[in-house]
Amino acid sequence: MASPRQEQEGVSDAINEPTAIQSQISSSSSKDSKSSSFVFSCKVTDSEYFTTILSVLQMEKDKQGAVFMIADEGIKVTIEKDKILQASAYMKSNIFQEYKLSGGDEKDREFRIDLTTMLDCLRIFSSSCYLTMTYNGYGEDVHLILENKGVITECAIRTVQGPRPIDFNFRKSMLLNQACLKSKYLQDCFSELDIPGTNSVQIVMAPSEPFMSFRAGGDSMSCRIDFPNDELSEVFEHFQCQEYCSNRYNIGLIQMCAKSLTKMPKTDTTMIQMNALGMLKLQHIVRDRNGSTNFISYLIVPEEGGEDEYEEQEENQSLRNNYDDRGSLSFSLNLS
Repeated sequence: MASPRQEQEGVSDAINEPTAIQSQISSSSSKDSKSSSFVFSCKVTDSEYFTTILSVLQMEKDKQGAVFMIADEGIKVTIEKDKILQASAYMKSNIFQEYKLSGGDEKDREFRIDLTTMLDCLRIFSSSCYLTMTYNGYGEDVHLILENKGVITECAIRTVQGPRPIDFNFRKSMLLNQACLKSKYLQDCFSELDIPGTNSVQIVMAPSEPFMSFRAGGDSMSCRIDFPNDELSEVFEHFQCQEYCSNRYNIGLIQMCAKSLTKMPKTDTTMIQMNALGMLKLQHIVRDRNGSTNFISYLIVPEEGGEDEYEEQEENQSLRNNYDDRGSLSFSLNLS
């Protein structure tokens, strides 16, 4: 297994992610009442929320490596795709009915497993179940005990060695723009951008109009969605923009970020940040049924060149639902 990585960079003042943990607390025995103790153990009476968060991170149908970092405050799970996307879920310890961490050192509080295998285990029962998860340190298997209506299933998932998650070092480059908006508007935006033939999405952030704009062009149509920032708008909870920024991102990566908005119904707000290198950070605040706040974050590397690919097309888009000179359909939406 890969050695533990350093704690990732801090986050914005608007949303605070969990930090790495140094203190330790006592461990507990497994649910089957054996006397063995574990470096880490947790229990939850309803596995649905835990399973859903992990499923949001799944990007591959086959094998999907995931790094679990365990801390007193909670669990951080990180996955990557092609060195251009990194997704992390932060689950606070209070979503579990029992959460204990004891013994071992730093390498005993980090492990890498196949996320697809873990999700297959968690979905053995068609409905939610009682879940116990235990881990006994570096090189050991992760054990799951699932119980549903008196039926008990035990699973042992082998930990594997693999590369560390890449340190994207988002904070090393100057943070230029950030906005916190209601997630329902962003979800509507992402659904509109899914048009045939589009390969990328251009995201514009500016201190004046259009403030924030999402643009995509397909085989026979283009789409532009602007988010207003005025006294009448209820879109933004926070908007801070230092200068005009325009970058393109792969549409497939954007769609992966959008998946969490559809799968997590209690997603209230989303933080969008863009640094001087054009790297994009999307962070969703998600709540469980008890109101506990957790986080799902995405870091996306921009595509090279073509920052203003759609600018020339949009100069002539003064009317909604009109046909351009080539007869292809284009439209513009203003979400307020």
